[in-house]
Amino acid sequence: MPRLRSLIKALAATAVAGVLLTSPVLTTPASAGTAPRTDPTPAPAPGGAAATFGIQPATATARDKTRDSFTYQATPGAKKTDYVAVSNYSTSPLKLRIYATDAYNTADGGFTVLPLETKARDVGLWVSFAATTVTLPAKSSQILPFTLQVPANARPGDHVGGIMLSLTTQAADGKGGQIAVESRVGTRLQVRVPGALKPQLMVTHVRAIYHGSANPFGGGTVTVSYTVQNTGNVRMSATQSIHVSSLIGGSRPSLPIADVKELLPGDQEQVTATVKGVLPSFASTVRISVVPQPVPGDVDPVMAAMDENFSLTTIPWTMMLLVLMLGALGGVWVWQRQARKRRGATPKPGTPAAKKAAGKTAAAKTTAAKKTASAKTAAPKKTTVSAAAPSAGSSTGSSTGSSTGSGKAENP
Repeated sequence: MPRLRSLIKALAATAVAGVLLTSPVLTTPASAGTAPRTDPTPAPAPGGAAATFGIQPATATARDKTRDSFTYQATPGAKKTDYVAVSNYSTSPLKLRIYATDAYNTADGGFTVLPLETKARDVGLWVSFAATTVTLPAKSSQILPFTLQVPANARPGDHVGGIMLSLTTQAADGKGGQIAVESRVGTRLQVRVPGALKPQLMVTHVRAIYHGSANPFGGGTVTVSYTVQNTGNVRMSATQSIHVSSLIGGSRPSLPIADVKELLPGDQEQVTATVKGVLPSFASTVRISVVPQPVPGDVDPVMAAMDENFSLTTIPWTMMLLVLMLGALGGVWVWQRQARKRRGATPKPGTPAAKKAAGKTAAAKTTAAKKTASAKTAAPKKTTVSAAAPSAGSSTGSSTGSSTGSGKAENP
């Protein structure tokens, strides 16, 4: 932390020196920025021909080929007169509007300026022209002076905008009505006010979603989104990378991510990246690394990288479904097999097992019949014995068969 503070002080050293002077100071260093993304689009001119026009920095007498934008270091209260060249490349005269406005970053990190109907609140209010419109004859150019007045209460840091040249024409819409169409082109305007410079980026709104694969043995895709915010007061750029680590498959990098080219103070950029081939292991780790960098041509603040680590649930739903299905099929097979054993189920007719079982059944029946016949043949004959009552005065015995009987009579 002490090292960062010393570097920030070194970053502001040159600008702070201007504060020690008795009057406000404004200097114009060599340009290091890029032109705003507001390239002119040919629009219908009053005579029906294509209208093409341009704007660029100038000196009091000619176009300035040494710079492509207006870049200043200025203390609060400083005042400067500068020049801009405007050109009409068309074959018809054009009436154009000239004005200054503020710049901002779009959601994807693009550089643009406020629409004409939106009022500027920052550096766009610091620039004034003698007139808001200029009429240019065909194939002609003019040099226009303007005044930059830095407010006495201007906050330290970078203030970025653009000086714009625009043409408004009328065009018919799909329903036959008339709509106003604005075509414009601009040159960049940047003012750095010295003081407590604070280079700082922050990663917020982090989110990750895992999309499983239909292949039970394949890897899924992780979609990671987050927001990079410039919470400092100087413009910054950054490189960034994303890795997803899991217990199975190791660490997987994301597809290439574009660098944060230039993030203006107070603005933010939304980032979305995809990591493929992530094997599900119930829990994975997502690592986001954002390394702050100076904008080309600026002083390097030497900030530490920002790392965000968080856990992501990566459940192998497809594999679990496959295991459940196999388990269910195995359970049904075991249940059916045990049920056949309990019922003594006979084999399917016509199969070798069925023929063998039929042969065993016939043999068993034959054996049972033979045993029954043998038992009937070996059974003994039954003998019936009967006895007749004896007559009076006699004692006689009779018998049939192989047995004999005897009787005895007694006289009284």
